[in-house]
Amino acid sequence: MLSLIKKPAKFLSIRLASFNRVALRYYAKVDKANDKKYTSTVLLPQTKFPLRLNGAQRVEMDNYLLEKCGFSELYSWQRSHLPPPDFTLHDGPPYANGAPHMGHAVNKILKDITLRSRVIRGERVHYVPGWDCHGLPIELKALSTSKNRTPLAPQELRTLARGYAQQELEKQKKAFTSWGVMADWASGCYFTHEKSYINNQLHQFLRLYSKNLIFRDFKPVYWSPSSKTALAESELVYNDNHKSICATVRLLLTKLPPVLEQFSNKEIYALTWTTTPWTLASNQALSYSADIPYCLSTDPEGTLYITSETLLPSVSEKFGPLEKVLTLSGEDLKLSEYSHPIGKHSLPFLESPHVTDKVGTGIVHTAPAHGNEDFLVCLAHNIPVKSLVDEEGKFNEDAGEFQGLEVLRAGTSAVLTRLADDVLHTEEIVHSYPYDWRTKKPVITRASHQWFINTEALKEKALESVETTKFFPKTKESVFMNSLRQQISRRPFWCISRQRSWGTPIPVFYDRRTGDVVVNEEIVERVCEVFQEQGDDSWWALTVEELLGKVILKKYRLNPEDLEKGRDIMDIWFDSGISWSSVLPTKSADLYLEGMDQFNGWFHSSLITSVAIQGKAPFASIFVHGFTVDKSGQKMSKSLGNVISPEDIIKGRKSEANALGTDVLRWWVASHGVQHTQIPIGEGIFKESAESVQRIRAILRFLLGALHEEVSGGAEVKAEYLLLDRFMLHKLYHFNREVQSLYDDFQYHHVAKTVLNFVSNDVSAVYCSLVKDRLYCERGNSPVRIGAVDVVDDILTVVTRAVAPILPFLAEEVWLHHPENLTSVSLYRSTPCDPPGEWDDAEVERVVGAALAVRGWVNKAVSGNSLVMEGTVTVGAEDFRNLSKLQNERTSTTSELSNILQLSSVTLIEDPSCTSPKIDVKPIEYSLCKRCRKYPESSEGEPCIRCRQIVDVHSTT
Repeated sequence: MLSLIKKPAKFLSIRLASFNRVALRYYAKVDKANDKKYTSTVLLPQTKFPLRLNGAQRVEMDNYLLEKCGFSELYSWQRSHLPPPDFTLHDGPPYANGAPHMGHAVNKILKDITLRSRVIRGERVHYVPGWDCHGLPIELKALSTSKNRTPLAPQELRTLARGYAQQELEKQKKAFTSWGVMADWASGCYFTHEKSYINNQLHQFLRLYSKNLIFRDFKPVYWSPSSKTALAESELVYNDNHKSICATVRLLLTKLPPVLEQFSNKEIYALTWTTTPWTLASNQALSYSADIPYCLSTDPEGTLYITSETLLPSVSEKFGPLEKVLTLSGEDLKLSEYSHPIGKHSLPFLESPHVTDKVGTGIVHTAPAHGNEDFLVCLAHNIPVKSLVDEEGKFNEDAGEFQGLEVLRAGTSAVLTRLADDVLHTEEIVHSYPYDWRTKKPVITRASHQWFINTEALKEKALESVETTKFFPKTKESVFMNSLRQQISRRPFWCISRQRSWGTPIPVFYDRRTGDVVVNEEIVERVCEVFQEQGDDSWWALTVEELLGKVILKKYRLNPEDLEKGRDIMDIWFDSGISWSSVLPTKSADLYLEGMDQFNGWFHSSLITSVAIQGKAPFASIFVHGFTVDKSGQKMSKSLGNVISPEDIIKGRKSEANALGTDVLRWWVASHGVQHTQIPIGEGIFKESAESVQRIRAILRFLLGALHEEVSGGAEVKAEYLLLDRFMLHKLYHFNREVQSLYDDFQYHHVAKTVLNFVSNDVSAVYCSLVKDRLYCERGNSPVRIGAVDVVDDILTVVTRAVAPILPFLAEEVWLHHPENLTSVSLYRSTPCDPPGEWDDAEVERVVGAALAVRGWVNKAVSGNSLVMEGTVTVGAEDFRNLSKLQNERTSTTSELSNILQLSSVTLIEDPSCTSPKIDVKPIEYSLCKRCRKYPESSEGEPCIRCRQIVDVHSTT
């Protein structure tokens, strides 16, 4: 036989004890009087592999297999035993904050299935798990544990945060290990707060700064008053039910354009509409469009207003009828000036492409400190940015009468009250508004000094890299590609500085007198040396002189009294986005695998930093999975009471009696984690997963039981393979190819379906059902029985290896019970093997396929036990040619055809006019064999010829 089991040690056969339940039911009628004369000669399946494990046993077995089969050593083993090249999967670091949840399970198990599907085939993999250990959420959690009610010094806060992050990542690491995720958990992980990682990060910062891709500027950014720091767009969540007070305000023109000089004896106002009235205090211009038609209109009292001609009707609806007096072009407004709403000094009208006539008035109030488009307009006209808002979201001292008021609360009311005569209309709107992703409180746009990456300069190369990236699942490739394209296209710069303490410091100094940045390669190298010796807390603990050292101070003639350390830390997305440069030996990975939210997160930050530093993407492929939701489609949250944790599934929600085990969790991930944007969770879904795993378990148990010791009977007997055996090998060959192809395309849900369908139908319902007679009732050294056992062994090998990436615990448990695996070799450490090409036999598939088709007709014609029936099968010429290879006599009781059709006697007739099989069945006239319950050549109460010979031999030994 073309055996697939090639193990390094010499294996001995083991006689095992328990009976297979299926076999016991099958033979319950062999002899109701319990005649051991016959039953003792039947070779029933034997294995100690349990059919079922209850909850507590399942938990115990999972723990046993983790230890016995060396799960924790497998990653190191494959690194030293399997040949290169590596398949590299780069781990996007989960946040070191909070207990392991179902999202973690989906992500880590999908990664593990990906890696195991390659290792089981003998391919070496590179995978270094990581954790994102910095950032505001950890800082806030650490602060919540402090009993000190006074503000903590940076070093104190960092000590608390580091301890909390370490505690949380250890919890997560323990869970990931228990799920069977293959990695070097002891010493092969990366952490964004460890010394070597930070030193690399500082060097990459310097490289970008040296390329002029990182710069410092005073720009408007998303600012969280609740967190007192700048935020990136990826750190925002949008509240669709946010309420804003909007105002339509009039601003008096102080300089009229030539076209309006005829109205110089009257007051003319420009109308503007804003959703952020508090920003009127910071107004520095009015913007208009050269492409929009404007008009001068009058109200019933004769007051004149300038608005978009298109928007005049909607403006009139708000505060009264307006009648058009004169049509204006955008160009007509070019030389106009108006009075600041509060300060009353004259300010300009500025043309800007961002102005439209879709909403508002067509004239946009412009405050460059509080809007990116406003900022760009004023930058183009050399208008300085004036910021009147502090880090707490309150008006600062430059705001005069408004100082100390929160801009989103009392500040808004105060500004509107101050402008009462010029506020023509207010309204409350409900709309989508950005909130801080952690504090869940609204943010503002506020100008401040920040560090930025010039993503505009990298955009073209980044988009080129997206075009060459493969996206999975393939069914959503275009959607995912467009998502990443959009993130790149709409982001002109990336703010990478944060005003907090728990993070990697931006390694720069500032000249106190000029504000100039002081940094170069030697300074960064010096800082890295200090960090390596004393840790990065030294940035806060040491003086400028201690950080820079006398050599650098002297070389560059720097006076430490004139310098101050930067107080900003780096954005955590820069922390994790630079991970490819620290973790990957070749600085690129075959695959990134994360959730859908990472298009504006880790996928994006990794791509931008990699394109900036090495001119290419850090990944060849991206695999995207969805989010977990409950059966109603709602996100899981404690407040809704719908949280189900991985531990609830594995070890039981209330007791171990409800434990389903790790493999059920993994099967659920494989079955649902790929194709769904929203991955459903519910007791019914996990029950289905448990039933699927149990079905596979039962079939693998039957296969194990069939491999018990064979009776040699002297000289070695050569196996004989019937057409049914060759048909099964053909199906096995194509099953293996299909499964491996599905693994390569990350279609794990289809792997699960294919495996379950194959073992339930091709293996169990067809082959095992039809081969039981040979396995049980042939003599132990019969060539046809040996052939069947060989095929059973090959089925067990291929199926176990096929399912091992998804169900490694079940696969290893099966392999430990293999009767030849006396030395308990782990499945993953056994020799990789593929079904040989000679198993691919299209001719055998046609022949046996034709017989199985006829079997379907027989099943329709027979109700009850078909073995007590004999049949006449009439078929057309082509079917006759195929079926004749299974039965070369007109009538037979022992042919392969009679076995496949499960009839005790078959008469095969050719009728060229027959377009579909005709089946004529009737009860047999003779008794079935007392031993095998099949062949009708026996006398009443006696065995058939074959069984009589076996019983006679058995009685003499």
